Amino acid sequence: MTHHKSNRAVEGDPEHAHNRGMPLRSDDDELHARVVRERREAGLLGGPMDDPEAAYRRERVEIDLEVGSGRIPTGDVTRRARAPYPPSSYGD
Repeated sequence: MTHHKSNRAVEGDPEHAHNRGMPLRSDDDELHARVVRERREAGLLGGPMDDPEAAYRRERVEIDLEVGSGRIPTGDVTRRARAPYPPSSYGD
């Protein structure tokens, strides 16, 4: 008595039930180019190797602009006295 099953019984239909699997080696150059392209399409500035100090300065400038325009409230208001959600830029 044999306990071996046919490949079709074990693996399914090879024409429809299988994929080719992962490549043996990833193409790092193609992957890097894809990441750069997708970040540009998403509108993300800088890259993963961006200077942390420069990124901090850019964010600090943006926060100062938002505080100056009143979009970020400041002052001695307690958490309970503040609105539960930040102001929206959408029309009422």
